[in-house]
This record gives sequence, structure tokens and C-alpha cells, in this order.
Amino acid sequence: DLSKLNRDPNKVIYISSLPQSVLQKENLVSLSAWKDTGADTALLDLLPFLECVARQRPADIRVVLQSYEGQDIPTAFKERSKLMQKQLQERNSTGFSALQGVGRSEKHHAGRGI
Repeated sequence: DLSKLNRDPNKVIYISSLPQSVLQKENLVSLSAWKDTGADTALLDLLPFLECVARQRPADIRVVLQSYEGQDIPTAFKERSKLMQKQLQERNSTGFSALQGVGRSEKHHAGRGI
């Protein structure tokens, strides 16, 4: 029961391999049960997402978690991050090419196919 933490539930993430152990499912990040092998990286895989959440400080973490409902958060977060980087690169390259001609005369552009 997260209410016993005396914390704002908008700011709490509950990470567990036992989803039945939490009353506030909207705060849950469910992981597979830990296996005592070197190959179990589930918690490490979640770190980039947790670091991003800590930096961004969303008003309500439950809204963020809901956007990942039914998905593997580390995988989905990685895909979203790649997509955002691609969109940012496209936007920046478009913006830069649009600025390349600023201050140049039409005569200068004519020979360059711009």
C-alpha cells in the first residue's frame, strides 16, 4: 500500500515482479522475477527510463506509466528515444539548410543548384 509511504503518489514508481502485491497498479512497473544469473539485466535495462523520469520530473508519473501500458518499458523507451532523436535530427537539418542561404545573393545561389 503506497499510501503508507507518506509521499505524493504522483511521484512514486513501484517496481516489482509481483504485481498482485501493490494496491495502486497505476504506479507499478512490473518486471520478471529476478534470476540469479549474470544474464538477468531487467533492472539495469530499466535505468535509462528511470534516469529520464528523474531528469524530466513529470507532474504525474502515473500518466507516463499509463502510456507504456502493455509494453516492455525498457524496449518501448529505447524505441521512443530513437524516434525522438531521428525527428530532432530531421528538424535540425531542415532548419539548418533553410538558414544556409540567409544573407547570400540570388546570383551566388544560381550556380549551386539551391
